[in-house]
Amino acid sequence: MTEAPSIRVEGAGKVYRLYQRPADRLWQLLWPRKQPWYKDFTALEDVSFELRRGEVLGVVGVNGAGKSTLLQLVTGTVRPTSGQIQTRGRIAALLELGSGFNPEFTGRENIYLNAATLGLGRAEIDSRLEEIIDFAGIGEHIDQPVKTYSSGMMIRLGFSIATSVEPDILIIDEALSVGDGAFGRRSFDRIMQIKERGSTILFCSHVLFHVEAFCDRALWLHRGRVQRLGKVSEVLQPYQEFIDAYTADPHAVPPAVEGKPTAASAAPTDKATAQPGAAPPTGTARIRSVEVRLDDIAGTELQGTSLVSTLEVEIGFSSDPALPTPTAAIVLSSESGKILGSCISHTLGVVFERGPDGVGIGRVRVERLPVNKGRYRVGAYLLCERGVHAYEMVEPAAYIELVHAGGEQGHQLLQGAWSSGHQAASDRGTEAA
Repeated sequence: MTEAPSIRVEGAGKVYRLYQRPADRLWQLLWPRKQPWYKDFTALEDVSFELRRGEVLGVVGVNGAGKSTLLQLVTGTVRPTSGQIQTRGRIAALLELGSGFNPEFTGRENIYLNAATLGLGRAEIDSRLEEIIDFAGIGEHIDQPVKTYSSGMMIRLGFSIATSVEPDILIIDEALSVGDGAFGRRSFDRIMQIKERGSTILFCSHVLFHVEAFCDRALWLHRGRVQRLGKVSEVLQPYQEFIDAYTADPHAVPPAVEGKPTAASAAPTDKATAQPGAAPPTGTARIRSVEVRLDDIAGTELQGTSLVSTLEVEIGFSSDPALPTPTAAIVLSSESGKILGSCISHTLGVVFERGPDGVGIGRVRVERLPVNKGRYRVGAYLLCERGVHAYEMVEPAAYIELVHAGGEQGHQLLQGAWSSGHQAASDRGTEAA
């Protein structure tokens, strides 16, 4: 007998009524038949899919595509206007962590309040209380009112509660891990443990790398409608092309897709090094230095020749010796941000050497760069041992400008081998016949 799906969404839709003025809500209530005092906004329309136990579905789309609405419908915090949504088992959602806390209650009291809403009884909460407190890592503040907490403390406590219930269904909005430093690594490990236990996961993200590495299938939404649903590779390729078309017109690109620079994606600088003798970070890893070389010349603005030049990247890192050795990746992308190629040490089975203090270096060499003339970005990433969780990134670490005398088109240069020959007369006669 086939097991029933953990999540079944059939023709789900959500329409919101938008009122121009607060008073229009009253007029609509008093005179509903006179005229509509609102405009309908369709946030989601005719969405259908099924997820079975242990499956991970990634949801992608630009801002306003309906991703958050879909997650809220599956969670049950919002009711669909049309269609049906069925779920089997306990649901935990990593949406707006800490938003349901009572600011006057202590952290301990909020644990009981929130865990109860997730379906845990008093005895279950008692048995997990110390584990929740310990994982959140907020110490003696657990008995202080939540209104005195920093935003980071709120997120850590909310995450600890949501993932302590051993959910059958986990819903994640925008991030595989939350928090900074060591807690980011611990939260990532917790999510991977939930996945390995066989929980069904619905994962929404703008980071296509995470969708590629973490998900079994992908769903692309745009303006509330399904554009594609299927294997990750079958969905992400046309979606990336769609994003590139948006990028060509900056005024049409939603901010989240346009790629705002972060502390790790600012303009490249000269080779940066950590303070000499600095201790490795506890519970995580960080990039100490990045050096990009093109034809043995180091810098952040480099020139070379397609199919001739050699690219070398050296990534110095510092890691907690108690953790598995990190992996690394380099990414070559266009100036608009379209990823053209990457090389990940984890995929190649390379394990970096590091000292007893957790400090090491990873190097990669790409000969005869197979990309056409143009200007490109080189990014450096430090990843966990699985090659999924990003500890830190420098994007871009450098720009390279390539020249090429040929008339080939596109970014990728196909290194084909042409040959010549002639067709015998007898063959031509047979072909004509």
